Amino acid sequence: MTHEPPTLLIESTSQLRGLIDIIADAPWVAIDSEFHAERRYHPELFLLQFAFQDGRSFVVDPQRVEIGPLGPVLTDATCIVHAGQQDLSILWRECEASPSSVFDVQIAAGMLGHGYPTRLDALVEQTLSTTLPKGATLSDWSKRPLSRKQIAYAITDAKVLVPLYETYAAALDEHGRLAWAHQASQDVALNAQRHRPIDQRWTEWEIASQLDTETISVLTTLCAWRDQKGRDKNQPPNYMLSDGLALDIARRKPTSLDELAANRRIPQGLIRKFGREIVAAVQHGIAHPPELPFVPTHAQRMRAKSLEVWALAEGIRTGVAPSLLLPSSLAVAIARDGMTAISGWRAQAFGDSLAAFLAGQTSIRMTDSGPVVS
Repeated sequence: MTHEPPTLLIESTSQLRGLIDIIADAPWVAIDSEFHAERRYHPELFLLQFAFQDGRSFVVDPQRVEIGPLGPVLTDATCIVHAGQQDLSILWRECEASPSSVFDVQIAAGMLGHGYPTRLDALVEQTLSTTLPKGATLSDWSKRPLSRKQIAYAITDAKVLVPLYETYAAALDEHGRLAWAHQASQDVALNAQRHRPIDQRWTEWEIASQLDTETISVLTTLCAWRDQKGRDKNQPPNYMLSDGLALDIARRKPTSLDELAANRRIPQGLIRKFGREIVAAVQHGIAHPPELPFVPTHAQRMRAKSLEVWALAEGIRTGVAPSLLLPSSLAVAIARDGMTAISGWRAQAFGDSLAAFLAGQTSIRMTDSGPVVS
């Protein structure tokens, strides 16, 4: 009977150098992280976990050792992740690591009929017929020393990626979809390198298409102001100004502190802390309109909704999760720009079907099993 080697907790530079050598020699490495994102602009990293095909596993404590040296070796590595956007963003921010190859098991599962997005514990149950421990799910990872229970819990999510990767990669290869998964996963890695976008979720609201240009200019400026303020204070931007208040202020356009204070919806504490800055942002948005985000028209929204029904039909036919095949943001982009908005694996796998649907050459009919493109 064989036993896996114990997980090594890395707390020194010499130990980290040993891990770097192992990563450099391995065909791939599974990676997970533990961080706290609550009440922060950027998540704060507390642990990095690594697992290998041969059973070796490591937990790196960034509170004890500088992780910058991991950057070059991870950039040359093939990294296995689950819902890796956040993990890869942290790696890029902390040590400028941008893996040359990424395989996201959540994306792979979505291409194999498991749904998307799907939690790791659900994939483990569906695929490996086992369960993940939940004892330390809400653990405070900032406290030291770490307990053995915490270390065991932390490494589990990385170690379970190994059999998931092996299972999904084989199934994708059999279905001719392995290249799709690698390409879609690499897109996640590229997105992780980009600066965090300013939150403009209001463009998705039904009311957005009814707003006049000046209101949109002010709302865009207010969102940029609260984003910068959140960055400066290391707090979520909506802690500075909520979506609802931002919209209300943009519609009223107060150009003085008295006008802002006259709005009973605005908390007095907010006025005391940020009132002058908010008024200045309103004035700036009016006087110097920024580059405006795209706001879909009502017709484009309706077109996007029909595209989402098409994606549901294609998902039923192919087993690819509709939300992976056609995210809502991509549906809106296609509604605006047509086939030029789709590229990569989606264009290769579904381009002909989508082009025919957009051209009116196919239609959707309802069956007992759901919508079908015919």
